[in-house]
Amino acid sequence: MNKTLLPASLGLAHGISDCSAGLIIGSLSSGMSIYGIGSMVLLYNILAFAVQPLAGLLTDKLKNPKLAAVAGLGLMAASIFLFFIQPVAAVVMAGIASAFFHVGGGAMALCVTPGKASAVGLFSSPGVAGLAIGGYLAVNGIFPVTIISALLIIIIAVLAVLKTPDMPYESKTQDAEFDKHDLIMLVMLFAIALRSAVWNIFQYVEQGEITNIILISLSAAGGKIFGGYAGDYFGWKRYTYSALLLAIPFLILGESSIYFLLPGVALLQSVTPIFVSALYKGMKRLPATASGLSFGLAIAAGGVPFAASMDPTRLNSPVFIIGAVLLTLLLFRFGYVMRKVKINAG
Repeated sequence: MNKTLLPASLGLAHGISDCSAGLIIGSLSSGMSIYGIGSMVLLYNILAFAVQPLAGLLTDKLKNPKLAAVAGLGLMAASIFLFFIQPVAAVVMAGIASAFFHVGGGAMALCVTPGKASAVGLFSSPGVAGLAIGGYLAVNGIFPVTIISALLIIIIAVLAVLKTPDMPYESKTQDAEFDKHDLIMLVMLFAIALRSAVWNIFQYVEQGEITNIILISLSAAGGKIFGGYAGDYFGWKRYTYSALLLAIPFLILGESSIYFLLPGVALLQSVTPIFVSALYKGMKRLPATASGLSFGLAIAAGGVPFAASMDPTRLNSPVFIIGAVLLTLLLFRFGYVMRKVKINAG
C-alpha cells in the first residue's frame, strides 16, 4: 500500500470537509441575529470537537474507521443541501459529520505508518486552511453548492476504493489497552490543549482580518506537513524541543508584524502530528479514540478560555506566550519520560 496516497487523500478530504463546515457556519449571518449565530457556532464546536471521543469509542467498537470517515463525508454533503431548507439542522448535521470524519480519518492516518508522524501531518494539515477558505467564501457571499458537493462525492469514492491500512483491533498485546487513569495520556492531552490555546490567541487577535487569517491558516497547514516529516527524520523529542523554543521569539514579534507571526505559527503547529502520534503510542488498540481525544477534546479544551468570553488580547503578552509554550514543552518531555519509565518497568 502506498504510504503517502491514503493520508494525502484523507488530508484532501479533511480540507474539503472543513471548508464545507466553514461555508455553512459563515453563511448563517443572513436572517439570523448575532446571538443566534453565536449559539450555532457553539453548538457546532461542541458536536464537531467535544463529541469526538464518543465518536471515536463507537468507531473503535465497530472496528471500522473507514466507515466512520466515509459516513462523515456523506453527512457533510447532505448538510450542504440541508442548509437551504433548515440551517439549524444543517449545523447539527455538519457537527456530527465532522466528528465522525475526524476520528475515522485520524485513525487510518495513525495506522498507515505506525510509530511515525508524517501521515498524521498530511491528514491534519488541510483542515484549518479549508475552514478559513470556507469562511472567506461565505463572507463574500459565495456558496458553490455544486462544486463542494461534487468534491465531497469524488473524495468519498476515492477513499472507498483505497485499501484500509492494517488496524490494531486484533492485537493481543496488553500494554496497548486504554487505561482511563493513565497519567501519561492526561499529560499529553494537556500539552495539546495548551498548544491549542496559544494558537487560538492569534486567531482571535486577527479576527476580522480575512487576508491574515488565510495566511495564518496556510502557515499552520504547511507547518503540520513539515513537522510530521521533520519529526520522523530528526526524532520526535529533538524536533519538538527545537521547534517550540524557536517558535517563541517569532510569536512574540508576531504581535507587531505578520511576517514574524507566520513562521511562529508554522513552528507551533508543526508539533501537532508528533503530539497526536505520541498519544496514540499509549493506546494502540483504540486509534479512533486517540484521534478523537487529540483532535477533538484537547482542541476544544484549548478554546475554553475564549468561549468563556475571556479577552484574548489580555493573553497576547510575551509572559503568557513564553509560559504556555514552555509549559507545553515540559509536559511533552514529562510524558516521554513517564512513558519510558512505564515501558522499562513493564
